[in-house]
Amino acid sequence: MSTLIQLALFVVGLAFGSFLNVVTLRYSPERGFYRKEHFSGRSHCPHCHKILSWYELIPLASYMIQRGRCRTCQSRLTVQYPLVELTSGLIFLFVPLTLKGLFLMPVPNYSSLLIIASIIWIVAMLFLLATFIIDLRHYIIPNSVSLTLFIVALIWIVIGWKTGVFGEVYGASFLKQYAVIFPSFSSVILNHLIGAAAGALFFFIITLISSGKAMGMGDVKLIGALGLLFGWPDVAVIIPLSFILGAVIAAGLLAFGKKTMTDKIPFGPFIVLAAAIVMFFGTGLMSAYFGIIGM
Repeated sequence: MSTLIQLALFVVGLAFGSFLNVVTLRYSPERGFYRKEHFSGRSHCPHCHKILSWYELIPLASYMIQRGRCRTCQSRLTVQYPLVELTSGLIFLFVPLTLKGLFLMPVPNYSSLLIIASIIWIVAMLFLLATFIIDLRHYIIPNSVSLTLFIVALIWIVIGWKTGVFGEVYGASFLKQYAVIFPSFSSVILNHLIGAAAGALFFFIITLISSGKAMGMGDVKLIGALGLLFGWPDVAVIIPLSFILGAVIAAGLLAFGKKTMTDKIPFGPFIVLAAAIVMFFGTGLMSAYFGIIGM
C-alpha cells in the first residue's frame, strides 16, 4: 500500500471521526441511536450554540488552532473531538494493513476481497468506537448498535464462507498461529457461532449471578455480537483481557480518587479495548504472554 493511499485513508478516517463525534455527542438514551436529528443539522458550539463555519470543522487542525476552545464564547471544548478523530483516522489506516496479514492462503480476487474485508471491519470498528463513547458517557450500550454489529458479523461470515478467504478453520483468527493451542471445531462458521454463544452465555451468567450489578444485558449483547464477528478462539482472549483491563483501570481510578467503591464504571469500553487489542496486536499479545510464563 503506497504512502499516498495510506495518507488518504487517514484523512478520510479523520472526517468520519468528526462525524462520529457529532452523532455520539447528540445521542441520548431516551431517543435511541438511529434518529434523524443525530445525523443531520449543522454543527454548533455546545455552549453558545453558534453555528460553526467550515474552517472550524477541520478535523484535528481546528481544535489545535483554537487551542481547544470555541472561537466565539471561548468555552473549553471536550477533548473527545481530537481523540475520536485521531482514533478513527488510525482505524482507517491500520485495518487494511492488519487484514493483509490475516488471509493465510491465496484466494481469487485477493485485492477486491481485501477492500471488501477492510470496509466491513472499518464499519465494525467505528461502531465499536461509538459504543465506547456512548457507554462511557451514558452507561448504556444501544441495542441498535449491537444489532448492527451482529449484521456486520453475519456479512463477514458469509463472505468468508463463500470466497474461502478464511482458509483453514483458524484462517480468520487474529491470533494467527497461536489459535492452534485452543480446541477447534469442524468449520469456520461453527467457530463464529460458538464464539457468539460462549461470550454471551458467560456474560449472561455473570449478569444473572450479580443481579445486573457487575454488568448489564447491554454487555451481554455486545460480547455476543463480538463473538460472532471475531469467532472462536479470539473471543476466548477478548473476554479475560476485558476483565484484566477493567481491573487495572478501575484500580487506577480508585487510587487517584477519580472513582469510589460505590461508583459505577461502565464495562463496555473495556470490551471494546480488548477487542481492538486482539485485532491489532493479537499475535504480539500471545507472544508476550508465553514469554512471561516461559514457554
